[in-house]
Amino acid sequence: MKLKWFSVCAALCTFSSIATPWLDTQDNYLRQSLQSLAQAGLLTGPVNTYPIMWKNIAIDLNRIDSAALSPQLQFAVAHLRSALNANRGERQSGLKLKANSATANHQHFGESYFEDAALSLFQEVQSDSIAGRLQVNRRVLDDNITEQDNTLDGSYLALIRGNWVLQVDQAAVWWGPGQQSSLLLSNNARPLPSIRLTRHGWQPDERSWLRWLGPWSATTFLGYGQHNSAVPQTRYWGGRLTLRPVPALELGASRVIQWGGQGRSNGFSTLWDLVSYDQRDEIPADQRAAIDAAWHLQLAGFPLTVYTELADDDNQSGAPDELLQLWGVRSYFGESTGIHTVNLEYSDTYLTCADQLEAGNCAYQGSLYPEGYHRYGRIIGSGYGADAQVLSSAWHYQTLGGISWSAQLTLARYHQAAVSDSSWQLKLEHRRGLFDGLLSLQLRYLQQSPLRPELDHQVSAAGTWEYRF
Repeated sequence: MKLKWFSVCAALCTFSSIATPWLDTQDNYLRQSLQSLAQAGLLTGPVNTYPIMWKNIAIDLNRIDSAALSPQLQFAVAHLRSALNANRGERQSGLKLKANSATANHQHFGESYFEDAALSLFQEVQSDSIAGRLQVNRRVLDDNITEQDNTLDGSYLALIRGNWVLQVDQAAVWWGPGQQSSLLLSNNARPLPSIRLTRHGWQPDERSWLRWLGPWSATTFLGYGQHNSAVPQTRYWGGRLTLRPVPALELGASRVIQWGGQGRSNGFSTLWDLVSYDQRDEIPADQRAAIDAAWHLQLAGFPLTVYTELADDDNQSGAPDELLQLWGVRSYFGESTGIHTVNLEYSDTYLTCADQLEAGNCAYQGSLYPEGYHRYGRIIGSGYGADAQVLSSAWHYQTLGGISWSAQLTLARYHQAAVSDSSWQLKLEHRRGLFDGLLSLQLRYLQQSPLRPELDHQVSAAGTWEYRF
């Protein structure tokens, strides 16, 4: 048995994460293993904020006796341990090749495809107190896109002091338990250049009056918008707190403020007035907030996680007029040769905002910034966009040899004025080792909708190959 699981570790380690202090949003299969262990109570802290620190995971993994677990949980433990071992290196370099026949309309957790093709080169280093990554991306864009051909997306510099990590980065984030979408912050848009402060460990507070909160994590950032928008260099502030007061329950609260920009007040006193809800001055800003919860339970011996996220798209003051909504359920099962994870999820961004007689054309719009809650044309929140009611299901399968498969079926109902239309999409993905690197292939079919004319490719394909040395 020991030999068998050592071979699993070796196989998975070849294709696992990188030398960073955290686990990022690119590997959905690693996230599935992480969430399966959280559902089983083997990981003690909240796991619905990404990037998520390796320190938290490593402490809990050291306590687990794999021999006492079911085969599918043994697989998840081996997967995370192999990724953690691969993450211990002090230095790592690599390259990634990416090709895409059509820009993916729905960006989900995992690899994002924003361009027709790209070449990324990166160098990463880490020690006990400092970590950094320089990533240079050369991109081939569609003729209608006016973004930069060269970017530093994926780069960061982090300083680790005590139980806190201070970093400057341009890295994707994902806030909330949603598997296919997230209402406030997701990887649907390219990442904001940001300064970020994050709690390194999720250990409970030792003070008796706070111990009831259980393991907790917190992060906050200050980011900058694109330089060529109607209001250049719009500021973004965000904060998120997650708790696990009991093993069966994870709670989260998030807030994002869009403020300032060229020609407007950008001082920290202005930001503090916004963060603290100081109403003495009328400060122009668009504010959004969300709460989320995940409940882990056993139903007739079957593991389930039921989750939700509710977001207020106009959080300036008072109670929300109407909420963006996300609801879902997730489970896992398997055998000694692999683990399956499945989920069903519903999201709704079709709102009737204040002073409107009819629903629609208000979610993610705001009142002060012509671009709304967008970065280079993509919503920073839900990948399905505004005015969409979406039911999606997904299946992931991982094997001992590092080969993975996934399928996702999405049925969306789009709204525009008094007109609505339905559209469905099927996405298939396969991942395996190739030439000492990691190959990922994706095939998509989209039923076209007249209400989404930008989604004009019915059949599309994409792929990446990554090599580390």
